[in-house]
Amino acid sequence: MIHYMHLSDLEKRILEISYKNKLSHLSSNLTAVGIIDEIYCIRKYNDPFVLSSGHAGLALYVVLEKYYGLDAEQLYLKHGVHPNRDLNDKIYYSTGSLGCGLPAAIGMALSNRNRTIYCLISDGESFEGSIYESLNIIHQQNIKNLNLFVNLNGYSALEKLNLLRINDIMKMLMPKIEIRPTYHIQNKFPFLNGIKGHYYILEKEEYQKLC
Repeated sequence: MIHYMHLSDLEKRILEISYKNKLSHLSSNLTAVGIIDEIYCIRKYNDPFVLSSGHAGLALYVVLEKYYGLDAEQLYLKHGVHPNRDLNDKIYYSTGSLGCGLPAAIGMALSNRNRTIYCLISDGESFEGSIYESLNIIHQQNIKNLNLFVNLNGYSALEKLNLLRINDIMKMLMPKIEIRPTYHIQNKFPFLNGIKGHYYILEKEEYQKLC
Protein backbone atom coordinates (compact mmCIF):
# COMPACT_ATOMS: atom_id res chain seq x y z
CA MET A 1 0.00 0.00 0.00
CA ILE A 2 1.21 3.49 -0.83
CA HIS A 3 1.14 5.87 2.09
CA TYR A 4 0.55 9.57 1.63
CA MET A 5 3.77 10.40 3.49
CA HIS A 6 5.79 8.72 0.74
CA LEU A 7 4.48 11.12 -1.88
CA SER A 8 5.91 14.53 -2.70
CA ASP A 9 3.88 17.62 -1.85
CA LEU A 10 3.34 18.21 -5.57
CA GLU A 11 2.06 14.66 -6.09
CA LYS A 12 -0.27 15.02 -3.10
CA ARG A 13 -1.68 18.24 -4.51
CA ILE A 14 -2.29 16.65 -7.93
CA LEU A 15 -4.14 13.76 -6.31
CA GLU A 16 -6.17 16.08 -4.09
CA ILE A 17 -7.36 18.31 -6.93
CA SER A 18 -7.86 15.38 -9.32
CA TYR A 19 -10.00 13.48 -6.82
CA LYS A 20 -12.08 16.51 -5.87
CA ASN A 21 -12.75 17.46 -9.51
CA LYS A 22 -12.90 13.91 -10.95
CA LEU A 23 -10.04 14.50 -13.39
CA SER A 24 -8.25 11.96 -15.56
CA HIS A 25 -4.74 12.29 -17.07
CA LEU A 26 -3.31 11.19 -13.72
CA SER A 27 -0.34 9.36 -15.22
CA SER A 28 0.55 12.31 -17.45
CA ASN A 29 0.41 14.75 -14.54
CA LEU A 30 2.23 12.58 -12.02
CA THR A 31 5.08 11.81 -14.43
CA ALA A 32 5.39 15.40 -15.69
CA VAL A 33 5.32 17.27 -12.39
CA GLY A 34 8.86 16.35 -11.30
CA ILE A 35 10.28 17.51 -14.64
CA ILE A 36 8.39 20.80 -14.51
CA ASP A 37 9.62 21.31 -10.95
CA GLU A 38 13.18 20.64 -12.13
CA ILE A 39 12.78 23.26 -14.87
CA TYR A 40 11.44 25.87 -12.48
CA CYS A 41 14.38 25.21 -10.16
CA ILE A 42 16.89 26.20 -12.85
CA ARG A 43 15.11 28.77 -15.02
CA LYS A 44 15.40 32.49 -14.46
CA TYR A 45 12.29 34.33 -13.30
CA ASN A 46 11.20 35.60 -16.72
CA ASP A 47 12.33 32.66 -18.86
CA PRO A 48 9.24 31.38 -20.72
CA PHE A 49 8.14 27.79 -20.22
CA VAL A 50 5.89 26.01 -22.72
CA LEU A 51 4.07 22.83 -21.68
CA SER A 52 3.62 21.29 -25.10
CA SER A 53 1.87 18.23 -23.62
CA GLY A 54 -0.99 20.43 -22.44
CA HIS A 55 -3.06 17.59 -20.98
CA ALA A 56 -0.61 17.69 -18.04
CA GLY A 57 -1.80 21.18 -17.20
CA LEU A 58 -2.53 20.32 -13.57
CA ALA A 59 1.15 19.46 -13.09
CA LEU A 60 2.01 22.98 -14.26
CA TYR A 61 -0.60 24.52 -11.97
CA VAL A 62 0.76 22.87 -8.83
CA VAL A 63 4.31 23.96 -9.72
CA LEU A 64 3.09 27.54 -10.26
CA GLU A 65 1.48 27.29 -6.83
CA LYS A 66 4.81 26.23 -5.33
CA TYR A 67 6.92 28.96 -6.94
CA TYR A 68 4.51 31.88 -7.29
CA GLY A 69 1.90 31.30 -4.59
CA LEU A 70 -0.91 30.95 -7.14
CA ASP A 71 -3.75 28.62 -6.13
CA ALA A 72 -3.47 25.48 -8.28
CA GLU A 73 -7.13 24.54 -8.02
CA GLN A 74 -8.22 28.05 -8.96
CA LEU A 75 -5.89 27.90 -11.98
CA TYR A 76 -7.61 24.67 -13.03
CA LEU A 77 -11.07 26.17 -12.54
CA LYS A 78 -10.05 29.24 -14.54
CA HIS A 79 -8.11 27.61 -17.39
CA GLY A 80 -9.32 24.01 -17.45
CA VAL A 81 -7.33 20.85 -18.03
CA HIS A 82 -5.28 22.48 -20.81
CA PRO A 83 -3.48 25.75 -19.96
CA ASN A 84 -4.53 29.01 -21.61
CA ARG A 85 -2.02 31.77 -22.23
CA ASP A 86 -2.25 34.21 -19.34
CA LEU A 87 0.89 36.13 -18.43
CA ASN A 88 -0.64 37.25 -15.14
CA ASP A 89 -0.80 33.57 -14.20
CA LYS A 90 2.68 32.88 -15.62
CA ILE A 91 1.29 30.76 -18.47
CA TYR A 92 3.17 31.63 -21.66
CA TYR A 93 1.28 29.64 -24.28
CA SER A 94 -2.07 27.91 -24.79
CA THR A 95 -1.62 24.19 -25.40
CA GLY A 96 -3.91 21.23 -25.88
CA SER A 97 -3.47 19.92 -29.41
CA LEU A 98 -0.38 17.73 -29.20
CA GLY A 99 2.62 18.87 -31.19
CA CYS A 100 1.77 22.59 -31.14
CA GLY A 101 3.79 23.76 -28.15
CA LEU A 102 7.28 22.96 -29.42
CA PRO A 103 6.90 24.93 -32.69
CA ALA A 104 5.72 27.91 -30.61
CA ALA A 105 8.71 27.56 -28.30
CA ILE A 106 10.98 27.56 -31.36
CA GLY A 107 9.36 30.79 -32.52
CA MET A 108 10.01 32.36 -29.12
CA ALA A 109 13.64 31.24 -29.23
CA LEU A 110 14.17 32.60 -32.75
CA SER A 111 12.52 35.92 -31.97
CA ASN A 112 15.05 36.65 -29.23
CA ARG A 113 18.19 34.54 -29.14
CA ASN A 114 19.29 36.27 -25.94
CA ARG A 115 16.35 34.79 -24.03
CA THR A 116 16.25 31.19 -22.80
CA ILE A 117 13.11 29.16 -23.53
CA TYR A 118 12.09 25.93 -21.82
CA CYS A 119 9.70 23.37 -23.28
CA LEU A 120 8.37 19.98 -22.17
CA ILE A 121 7.03 17.41 -24.62
CA SER A 122 5.86 13.84 -24.02
CA ASP A 123 6.90 10.60 -25.69
CA GLY A 124 3.39 9.94 -27.01
CA GLU A 125 3.29 13.47 -28.39
CA SER A 126 6.40 12.71 -30.43
CA PHE A 127 4.21 10.72 -32.84
CA GLU A 128 2.87 14.03 -34.11
CA GLY A 129 4.92 14.86 -37.19
CA SER A 130 5.41 18.44 -36.04
CA ILE A 131 7.71 17.26 -33.25
CA TYR A 132 10.32 15.72 -35.54
CA GLU A 133 9.97 18.59 -38.00
CA SER A 134 10.65 20.93 -35.09
CA LEU A 135 13.73 18.99 -34.03
CA ASN A 136 15.06 19.33 -37.58
CA ILE A 137 14.44 23.09 -37.50
CA ILE A 138 16.28 23.39 -34.18
CA HIS A 139 19.28 21.77 -35.86
CA GLN A 140 19.01 23.69 -39.14
CA GLN A 141 18.63 27.07 -37.44
CA ASN A 142 21.31 26.30 -34.85
CA ILE A 143 18.98 27.22 -32.00
CA LYS A 144 20.98 27.22 -28.77
CA ASN A 145 18.60 29.03 -26.42
CA LEU A 146 15.86 26.39 -26.30
CA ASN A 147 16.08 23.80 -23.54
CA LEU A 148 13.87 20.87 -24.51
CA PHE A 149 12.77 18.20 -22.02
CA VAL A 150 10.98 14.92 -22.81
CA ASN A 151 8.66 13.04 -20.45
CA LEU A 152 9.39 9.41 -21.31
CA ASN A 153 6.60 7.64 -19.43
CA GLY A 154 6.14 4.78 -21.88
CA TYR A 155 2.61 5.29 -23.15
CA SER A 156 0.70 7.22 -25.76
CA ALA A 157 -3.07 7.62 -25.55
CA LEU A 158 -3.62 4.18 -27.08
CA GLU A 159 -0.53 2.01 -26.76
CA LYS A 160 2.72 1.17 -25.04
CA LEU A 161 5.74 2.75 -26.72
CA ASN A 162 9.19 1.63 -27.83
CA LEU A 163 11.23 3.90 -25.56
CA LEU A 164 14.65 2.94 -26.90
CA ARG A 165 13.59 3.84 -30.42
CA ILE A 166 12.17 7.21 -29.34
CA ASN A 167 15.29 7.96 -27.28
CA ASP A 168 17.65 7.10 -30.15
CA ILE A 169 15.77 9.14 -32.75
CA MET A 170 15.53 12.22 -30.54
CA LYS A 171 19.18 12.05 -29.48
CA MET A 172 20.20 11.76 -33.12
CA LEU A 173 18.22 14.87 -34.08
CA MET A 174 19.05 16.89 -30.96
CA PRO A 175 22.01 15.52 -28.97
CA LYS A 176 21.49 17.96 -26.06
CA ILE A 177 17.83 17.10 -25.56
CA GLU A 178 16.95 16.39 -21.91
CA ILE A 179 15.19 13.02 -21.81
CA ARG A 180 13.65 12.05 -18.48
CA PRO A 181 12.50 8.41 -18.09
CA THR A 182 9.47 8.52 -15.79
CA TYR A 183 7.78 5.16 -16.37
CA HIS A 184 8.99 3.98 -12.93
CA ILE A 185 6.87 6.66 -11.23
CA GLN A 186 3.72 4.86 -12.28
CA ASN A 187 4.86 1.89 -10.19
CA LYS A 188 4.12 3.99 -7.09
CA PHE A 189 0.47 3.99 -8.07
CA PRO A 190 -0.89 0.50 -8.92
CA PHE A 191 -4.06 1.98 -10.42
CA LEU A 192 -1.96 3.74 -13.07
CA ASN A 193 -0.25 0.65 -14.47
CA GLY A 194 -0.78 0.21 -18.19
CA ILE A 195 -2.72 2.29 -20.66
CA LYS A 196 -5.63 2.72 -18.25
CA GLY A 197 -3.57 5.21 -16.26
CA HIS A 198 -4.14 7.78 -18.97
CA TYR A 199 -7.88 7.74 -18.42
CA TYR A 200 -8.27 6.61 -14.82
CA ILE A 201 -10.35 8.78 -12.49
CA LEU A 202 -9.34 8.40 -8.86
CA GLU A 203 -12.00 6.63 -6.83
CA LYS A 204 -12.79 7.22 -3.17
CA GLU A 205 -11.34 3.88 -2.06
CA GLU A 206 -8.01 4.49 -3.80
CA TYR A 207 -7.79 8.06 -2.56
CA GLN A 208 -8.41 6.94 1.02
CA LYS A 209 -5.64 4.36 0.71
CA LEU A 210 -3.25 7.10 -0.36
CA CYS A 211 -4.28 9.31 2.53
